[in-house]
Amino acid sequence: MHLNSLKVTRYSAAALILCLLAVLLRQSSCFVGVHDRLHHHAARTSATTRTLLFMSDPQNEGDRDLLSRFNNPIIDDPGLPLADTMVAQIVAPSLQVFWLSLVHAPSPTWLKPIFDNTLWQAQGALLAPTLIHGAGLAFCWLMGALAAQAYRKEAFDPTVDGYGTVIFRVAQAGAFATGLLILGTQIDLFLEFGRHVQPGESEGIDLRLLSAGVELLNDVIFEASCLTSSRLFLAIMTARGKENRNDN
Repeated sequence: MHLNSLKVTRYSAAALILCLLAVLLRQSSCFVGVHDRLHHHAARTSATTRTLLFMSDPQNEGDRDLLSRFNNPIIDDPGLPLADTMVAQIVAPSLQVFWLSLVHAPSPTWLKPIFDNTLWQAQGALLAPTLIHGAGLAFCWLMGALAAQAYRKEAFDPTVDGYGTVIFRVAQAGAFATGLLILGTQIDLFLEFGRHVQPGESEGIDLRLLSAGVELLNDVIFEASCLTSSRLFLAIMTARGKENRNDN
């Protein structure tokens, strides 16, 4: 029951992340067309017009409730959600697998080939479970980034509010994502045992809870390291690009 429920949960997470990306990319393509039309209209009327679909509106900075951050997000860089997804789904889990193999640590429970074969194991058999597990992690991060409004300009452009805002938005998104990951781990354990379990009930349960806690900690550490590094790199490059344009 554990393997079946675990695979269903991770396939569902993969489907959710694909659907979310499809919605974001679709709306971002709509944003480009709407913004172009508004730009031409503004040029004719000599008025400043900004679309409320994705681009930040200074007049509505503080009146957005939590629900509107998800169903009508403000994304000043339409390519940033895709970049975050690649880091959260591919880079961070792959680095975690490489590090655990390098230090000869036990493999996590999610790192199992989808099709078990006792005679031989094909090359790349661990790629699919890594990507499936990474899809769940990327979903958690995207939800956290939307909740923390980490796709607004000030969240990745330090020339707006400084590097403190960039780091603070990443920390907010990470806290929300960690909460979702903890909730998903609890659901996974509930599906595995069919009930709510507590430490101390048996040696098997204690071992499973310990492994789940270690895997959760590893996921948080590697995701936080990779995503924070990528966001800081983006902020530094954005600031340097603006400085070079100003110098020229």
